[in-house]
Amino acid sequence: MSEAFSVPYFKENFRQFIEKNKDVFTKTHAMNAYYRSIVGTLINDNLNKNSETVRRIRNLETAYIEVKNEK
Repeated sequence: MSEAFSVPYFKENFRQFIEKNKDVFTKTHAMNAYYRSIVGTLINDNLNKNSETVRRIRNLETAYIEVKNEK
């Protein structure tokens, strides 16, 4: 398992969310739903309102771009 909130961690979670919801969402819609959910959670996390939140959001963004570009 990848380190929590790392790029590989988010990439795997994106892939799992896409797979679990393939009968409901397109790949892009599933990714956007997951992305919004995670960003909302990170922003509202009162324990990590600092550079750690920024690092997690950057990793989420990188993972989003990499998984979106996968065929």
